[in-house]
This record gives sequence, structure tokens and C-alpha cells, in this order.
Amino acid sequence: MAVFLTLLVVAVAGYALWQWYRYETVIDTQGTVRLQSEHEHFHLHLDLPDNLEVLPGDTVHILEIPNLEDGRTDGGEMSYESPVRLHRASWLNRHLIKTSSIVEVTELIEDN
Repeated sequence: MAVFLTLLVVAVAGYALWQWYRYETVIDTQGTVRLQSEHEHFHLHLDLPDNLEVLPGDTVHILEIPNLEDGRTDGGEMSYESPVRLHRASWLNRHLIKTSSIVEVTELIEDN
């Protein structure tokens, strides 16, 4: 019986950690997209409102894209307003991403 209760507690704790890791907050806002798409290169920059900051683990979805002929911006940069959805990562997810990134950067530095 003690083994079963231990396994049950571990399973519940694991499930709670998994749910905490996956938890996210969704913020809908407007942003300015600056796009340059030509034959040799593609650049995209997104200006968000000053009160929003993209942090490690966050995901940004640009919800509207222009209809570009041939998929290019015809020799220059174009700007347009678009609805943007920011998915904020949980503290646990953000912490694990920061930690793993530091390990990867350290490995790159030590290999050189």
C-alpha cells in the first residue's frame, strides 16, 4: 500500500509540474510589422507597444500578412499594422529555457 501511495504522489506531482510548465498567458494587441522580402534575403521586425516585452520562452504570432505579388516587397521595406498575439510562458518554462541556453552557450565557448 505504501508503494502505491508513493507512486500516486509522484504521479500527481509530475502532472502538476507538467501543467505548470505548459501554462501560458495570452495577450492580444496591435503591432507594426516592417517587412523586407527580396530574392536574396528576408527581414522582419515587429514593433510592440512599450508595455510589452518578449521574454525567453514567449511566442509571438503575427495574425495578418499582406498579399505580396511573387512573395517579395518590390525593392524596399513595407510597414503595416497587424493584430499580434503574445503567448507568455510560465515561470518554470522560462527558467528551464534560460538554464538550457546558458549551458549551450557555455558549450560553444568551451569548444572554441
